[in-house]
Amino acid sequence: MTEHDPAEAQWHHWPRCWYPAARVSSFKPGQVRSGRLAGREWVLYRAADGGFHAADAFCPHMGAHLKSARVAGQALCCGLHGCLIEPQAAPAFSDSLQAIQKGCRIPAQAWPCAERFGLVWLHPPLAEGETAPPLPFADNGHLRLTAERVIRADWRAMICNGFDLSHMAIVHQRTPEGEPLFEPTPEGGLRMRFATRVLPKGGFSSWLMQRLSGGRIELAHTCTGSSIMVESRVGRFTASGIFALLPQDPPGTPPERRSTRAFAAIGIPPSAPLPRLQLILARFLYLAFLKKDFAIVENMRLKLEGADDPGVRQAAQYQSTLDSL
Repeated sequence: MTEHDPAEAQWHHWPRCWYPAARVSSFKPGQVRSGRLAGREWVLYRAADGGFHAADAFCPHMGAHLKSARVAGQALCCGLHGCLIEPQAAPAFSDSLQAIQKGCRIPAQAWPCAERFGLVWLHPPLAEGETAPPLPFADNGHLRLTAERVIRADWRAMICNGFDLSHMAIVHQRTPEGEPLFEPTPEGGLRMRFATRVLPKGGFSSWLMQRLSGGRIELAHTCTGSSIMVESRVGRFTASGIFALLPQDPPGTPPERRSTRAFAAIGIPPSAPLPRLQLILARFLYLAFLKKDFAIVENMRLKLEGADDPGVRQAAQYQSTLDSL
């Protein structure tokens, strides 16, 4: 534990996992975006066939940043000399500055990327013989709507908040029913199963949940790396929400000054009656729930020493077992 980061010793800032980078619906073919993950810059682009590709952000030739590159087939055309940059899992680089001309092909370090839940996921490049961990959560085939925003909060506080049973009554006007059940998942995550009772005077969203559920909600919260899946049963209605977090600051940033890009993918079973209406309703309820949590965790300096909530303790214990990037 350090003065500026009380949770530092128990929880890595960059656990080894997949991270969300973009929403599929907001990413047109031909677009290029850039970002930073664990101190390493990347570019992500979408080819004309709709497929996603990612690579180190700097041209291997002379180091031009590829955020200004143009998509050319499955490659990137560097804006400095017109070289075609081709991401490869194990590129063979030359030690000398090679002679170049417009249209010549240069390999670049690829980043593993994948599409799931309407989001694009990235993992830093792998060492020889290393394999990426499983993608977070099994794809349940739900129809989904996505959203994203930047929150002025440490992502670790946001994960803790998703497992904090004690805050339910204060923030969400719900009270946990019975004891939660904790179990590991095949993807190497942590799942918490529990139920809540909706309390009166919780606003419109609570009133609606009360009408739909008869007052009782069954939930499963699953954490894998920096992401949480929430599965809910409200009466005869079922829905799921993926809440995936991308830290925006280096570990040395004080927690109360950190920001997180939060992605949400809200889904319902494709067999649900009136699916479009149910999907819009599920999105409204999930985002109304999140709005309350975001207001609480902003500028929080997470402290785990002395935390006695069973969900928080289990989440922190799970995170402490993860390798760091």
